[in-house]
Amino acid sequence: MRGRAWGLSGRLVASYILVTLAVVVLVEALVLGFQVHSLVDPARVQAQVDAAAQSYAQQLSQRYSGGVPAGTVLGDPDQPGQPGQAPTTPDGSTLIVPAITGPIHSGQAVTAVVAIAADGTVVASSAPSRYRPGRAAASELPAPATSAIAAGATHGISKVPPASTPYGSVLWMVWPAGHAGAGQPPANAPGLVAYVYVQAPWSPGFINPIRAWRELRQAGDAGQLYTLSALLFAIVPVGVLFGLLASRRLVRRVRRLERATLAVADGDYTVTLPASGRDEIGRLEANFTTMTRQLGSALAAERERGAGGARGAERARIAREIHDAISQHLFALRMIAAGMRRADPGNQQARAIERISEEALRDMQALLTELRPASPDGAGLAPALQQICAAYHDRLGLTVDASLDEVTVPAPVEHALLRVTQEACTNAVRHGHARRLAVSLTRQDGHVELAVRDAGAGFDPAAPQAGSGLAHIQDRVAEVGGTVDIDSAPGRGTALTVRVPVP
Repeated sequence: MRGRAWGLSGRLVASYILVTLAVVVLVEALVLGFQVHSLVDPARVQAQVDAAAQSYAQQLSQRYSGGVPAGTVLGDPDQPGQPGQAPTTPDGSTLIVPAITGPIHSGQAVTAVVAIAADGTVVASSAPSRYRPGRAAASELPAPATSAIAAGATHGISKVPPASTPYGSVLWMVWPAGHAGAGQPPANAPGLVAYVYVQAPWSPGFINPIRAWRELRQAGDAGQLYTLSALLFAIVPVGVLFGLLASRRLVRRVRRLERATLAVADGDYTVTLPASGRDEIGRLEANFTTMTRQLGSALAAERERGAGGARGAERARIAREIHDAISQHLFALRMIAAGMRRADPGNQQARAIERISEEALRDMQALLTELRPASPDGAGLAPALQQICAAYHDRLGLTVDASLDEVTVPAPVEHALLRVTQEACTNAVRHGHARRLAVSLTRQDGHVELAVRDAGAGFDPAAPQAGSGLAHIQDRVAEVGGTVDIDSAPGRGTALTVRVPVP
């Protein structure tokens, strides 16, 4: 059991750790995406752009003093083009300008160098597909850079913060390409470079966290990220502690529920669990308690039915024994007394024996009727009462008027009303010598009313009673919460009315 409980606790702890790690990673990714520019110093990147512009201006002046040949592609051919990124050397000190000879399938700015003639047209660039030779550079460059070129700037010009281009924000630099000395070609010579323009992308919004990480590493600022990453490892013990504390009560409740289910499996249906909350476990505990109570009630009812069946079988056996033995002897005694009376009509003893044996046989028949099963299985209250009335009519020759409504009552109430009916009918026959009975069953105002009336000798209900039949009736009705009303007087019969409340 502890192994299973720890398994649940372990899974909860693992889930807390994973969720917390995911949240930390997400937060760090958002921080990288939105705050990378606050972590990277734009002045450092601008300094790299300035150095690259000066370096390219010097190289072009020295290498192509007579003009840059047509078709020349500037930049580093070994560096892949990465739109939106500013690649640097591994130590992060120098900006690398990739040579992009093919088309650029992106709307982002690229790290680029553009050689510009004195008239503002493009002579050569590191990305010919975007900065085409012979086309005016003003359409692709930031407005401040275009203004500086148009004004004939004689020294390097840059601007922080970044400027806007058709492809996004960039950090930029315009550096004049000098041609000192005699014998230099005129300023309008073909391919002659007057200015060198260098730019590096600078995204003010959210950028890819992986790209931001790479840029920080290239810029030498990854130390802050490693500090943030250390939080990921600190989360593990915190998640374990928080998971154990958060799951302790839940695991304890699950263990208690497991012990209760084992007790029920062993046959103990008295187990109850107090609802310890309004969550799913609390509802499960409440449903479990309801289930055990229902199972206990069902088991008790089944045992009661089994005991009732055994009692019914025993009563039937006794009835058979009485019928096969005593009833047959009483019948034979009455036949002998009748023969003696016919042989000697004046024999008073024979008449007395015949009368007594006939009364004893009649009482025996009533007793046998009372001993028969009270209700056929599943027949219902009204059909069972109808069979009782038919038995008194068929076996004792009584006239029985039955008015029985179809009602549904709990099993204990049904059993009590059946036994009360049998007891009342038996008393009417044995003590009241009644030849006519009336039995009625109705339901009204939340009560079931059973009435048994006879036209027999009657009695005084206030007088002490020798038998215990009425006491048994009152006890049975009291057990189901009902009341008994007896209306009788000597010479005018008896009316017994039982009222039992039912849902």
